[in-house]
Amino acid sequence: MSRSPQKKAEPAPSAETKPLGTPLFAGIILIMAVALTWVFWSGLWSGGGLIGGDLYTYFFPQKTFFAERLQAGEFPLWNSYIGHGFPLVAESQTGAFYPFNYFAYRFLPVNTAYNFVQILHYILAFVFTALYVRRIGYSIAAALFAGLVYTYGWFPSRICLEWAIIGGAWLPLTLWCVESFFQTRYWRYPILLCFALSMQILPGHFNLAFITQLMLLVYIPARIWFSRDETTDALKPYRRRTVILLLLAFVSTYALSAVQLAPTWELKQHSQRAEVGERSHKPGYGHIPVWYLSQIVAPWAWYPYEVNLDAGLAPGSEATNQVEAHLYFGIAALLLLVYGTFSGAWTRDRRLVLLAIIGFLALLYTPGWLMPITRHIPGFSFFTGPGRYGIVTTFAVAVIAGVCLERLITHWKPAIQIGVVTVVCLFTTADFWVVSRYVTYATVIPNPPINNVDKSALREITSKYGQPVRLFAPGANLPTLIGVASTPVYLGIGPEQYFDPAVAMPDPLPFKEPATPEQIEWLRKAGVTHILSQHPLDLSRWPVKPVWSDFDAVINPAWGRFDEPVYFYELEGSRGRVAWSHPVADQQAEIKSYRANEIVIEAETPEEDTLILTDLMYPGWSVYVDGQPAEAELVDGMYRGVKLSAGQHEVIWAYQSGWFLIGGIISCITLLVIMTIAHFRFWHPLLFQMKNRGRQFPPAEQTGVEAPTTKK
Repeated sequence: MSRSPQKKAEPAPSAETKPLGTPLFAGIILIMAVALTWVFWSGLWSGGGLIGGDLYTYFFPQKTFFAERLQAGEFPLWNSYIGHGFPLVAESQTGAFYPFNYFAYRFLPVNTAYNFVQILHYILAFVFTALYVRRIGYSIAAALFAGLVYTYGWFPSRICLEWAIIGGAWLPLTLWCVESFFQTRYWRYPILLCFALSMQILPGHFNLAFITQLMLLVYIPARIWFSRDETTDALKPYRRRTVILLLLAFVSTYALSAVQLAPTWELKQHSQRAEVGERSHKPGYGHIPVWYLSQIVAPWAWYPYEVNLDAGLAPGSEATNQVEAHLYFGIAALLLLVYGTFSGAWTRDRRLVLLAIIGFLALLYTPGWLMPITRHIPGFSFFTGPGRYGIVTTFAVAVIAGVCLERLITHWKPAIQIGVVTVVCLFTTADFWVVSRYVTYATVIPNPPINNVDKSALREITSKYGQPVRLFAPGANLPTLIGVASTPVYLGIGPEQYFDPAVAMPDPLPFKEPATPEQIEWLRKAGVTHILSQHPLDLSRWPVKPVWSDFDAVINPAWGRFDEPVYFYELEGSRGRVAWSHPVADQQAEIKSYRANEIVIEAETPEEDTLILTDLMYPGWSVYVDGQPAEAELVDGMYRGVKLSAGQHEVIWAYQSGWFLIGGIISCITLLVIMTIAHFRFWHPLLFQMKNRGRQFPPAEQTGVEAPTTKK
């Protein structure tokens, strides 16, 4: 558990001579990783759930629809509940292709699946950080403390942002893969790096994947050419090969993730993010104001409950909030960092100096100073949240602080070492626990609304209507939890029509004030069939018919209305989900089947007319009339239409995304190539070692063991 403070940092022994981990190390790390999730999220372990932030207006509506369709035997490419629909796999934060998401939401209730995925990634983040620290040659004490600081310093306050822990959990593993490759030169590590980077992309929020790749683009060449040690010195004859293999891992990552990236790229071209600064896309949103960086050293000045952090963070050219601007490493980590800096506990290790430089550069980016330049650079311009680069700073501080703790206790007796590490970890755990309750938008409750969907009175009422229902309601997306479509929408990256003033509902939205005639007309054309309100509507100004008013088991608690009912009305004069452009007598149109990727309509008209489906027109939707392809029409700049001749017809709208198909093919081919290479590297290593035709094969028993690339 000790390490000489004077001894120059050396690379960990090769995997051939000494295993990286031992059963004791693995057991302690895993027990600590699981135990800490219980300390911070015991309510999730016991069946409770989260509420607050974007959970019920963004994440749960997407996850609920995804789970519903999976459990119905359909893999959904399109979400028809939110607004007038959007490409589910393209908006991406559903994480439809992320393996953990698929199995969790296929077989578990939504809340249980969400909790499982969250807790699992807290465990992974802790374990991967500990593995990295261990790989670069430091003790279990350093590994434990680094895992604690990284995992619980940056993520708990962001518990309302699922992408944070899912994407951030894989960052340490990518560095572990790189260091492992430097030490052993086994191809398995670039292959694993490719999969680790892909696992950051597939959950759907690409920002942390982009940040991780930027970090690696600095870390890898710096480790090889500048931050050298015995490990990288041994790479000198193989630098070109090393860099090429790692670059191939990067390229393969994009090919392996193409099934997710291709549809998202298509959506970006048709979204509010098509141009920087347009409408709701502001890349500078989510920065950390310079003066707010004082939270790192004086958290007590900012975090008390009586302080309105968001109000204090409001001034400035770009908006931000307390969660996006949160950056805290813990008091103990800071003290250890100060001790280690002045005592030289870490400054002799060039790897740690490199981490410190990268972490400092990331910190400089968090205030958004460089946004006037980077907002026009591909990649940077796609994402908001400069404050998210603080994850790199947190990781650097976590690793260095862990090393400083190890160096501090080096010459102490084992019993004292264990006692000090225990006290420091307990103090830091308590520190992070308190801060995570002060700076957050989410809280854990024993009986979350998502668990009561089957008890929803509104769900029962709307299910009895013969045709699909579309609500106009506050709390964007939230009413979709009860199995109906709802507008307006809340999407991080959504179809342009939802943000274009020319076709969107005129502002301000009439949630508190009566709707204008223009807004009423928009609702009718948009196929809104019902209004869900938090207060009684003025029947003299709203063309509605009261249907129901009471407490709903899902909507009320999600809205925080425990003492007041909600009000449900039918909108009169709406053309509904399916209608004719020029209605005449004896026309009929009825939706017979409404699935995520296919809609079947039976229609009859005495004369030629256009049948309108008040769902979003989007590339990939094709229409078939009586089994034959037909030409789709854009109606009112947003909806779908098809011209029908007189008579009875079966109309089928089918979603067949070309970009999804292309991406899927690329991903499958890439996976096949990678697995083929992995197979031959492991089972037939000699095929990659032979230099000339006359080389003799060694005994057969040597096969089945992968050889490092240097054994040529």
